[in-house]
Amino acid sequence: MSIQGLPRTSPGLRVTQWARRGQTLLFNRSNTIMVALAVAIVVGLPLMAMFAPLPHDPLQPDTDAIGIAPGGTHWFGTDGNGMDVFSRTIEAAKLDLPVALAATALSLVVGVPLGLFATSGKLGDTIMRVIDAFAALPIIVIAVVSIKLLGGGATDVVLAIAVVAAPRFVRLSRAAAMALRSARYVEAAAAIGCSPLRIAFNHVFRNAYGVVLVQATLTAANALGTIAALNFLGVGVKPPTPTWGAMINDGASMLIRGEWWAAAFPTLAMLLAIGSLNVIAGAIETKIERVERAR
Repeated sequence: MSIQGLPRTSPGLRVTQWARRGQTLLFNRSNTIMVALAVAIVVGLPLMAMFAPLPHDPLQPDTDAIGIAPGGTHWFGTDGNGMDVFSRTIEAAKLDLPVALAATALSLVVGVPLGLFATSGKLGDTIMRVIDAFAALPIIVIAVVSIKLLGGGATDVVLAIAVVAAPRFVRLSRAAAMALRSARYVEAAAAIGCSPLRIAFNHVFRNAYGVVLVQATLTAANALGTIAALNFLGVGVKPPTPTWGAMINDGASMLIRGEWWAAAFPTLAMLLAIGSLNVIAGAIETKIERVERAR
């Protein structure tokens, strides 16, 4: 017994407590490192493509170095046209990542207001019926048809991906508005004469923006995969502009000859970018959960 009459903590219990604290600290630190690395990949790849000097011109083929394996001169080797795979992989990030983020931002701007105001009335029911019918169609088919109608190019890819992704934000923001419209602070705002627009954005959206932000990050990851699929099919950005999907398509024909690098490195870059966006989404979700528990 201690002087105050309370039992002292046993050495074994103290060791267990220290071990748990060490595990928590190590887990939090490793998570922080992973998130920092993910942000560095998402931000660093486009910046590297824009500002860093590339070892070779990504648009200029070398007819004397066709299908060269990775080595000192060509770090990731060359493709079937003699173009440097490393330079093209980095250059592709300058287009693919900004296009995915721009499409996500556009779908967010369009989808959230529609969802916030589609909670009641005939107009809201009509919007949701259209969204339900739209969601029944295959995503890649909608994107391909949209790009064919628009004509192709980076801007058209942004519009096509936004058309595909906007219904997710409509559904999400509508669900948040439906859940919060009976909250006391929303009813109080309506009672004192606040406009529906102010209630929607100042009271409903402010309490649901975290979920929307997580969905936006996941949508950017999905958009990146959809962009790669479109470019792989040849309906996205036109060559010779490098994109990860088109590079994977070009490198696929080299696999039968055992020349794996032309398809492997752009695939790895795309997976790293998509994985990084998912890590960031997970970190945002964890932060939101901690804030909710603290309340």
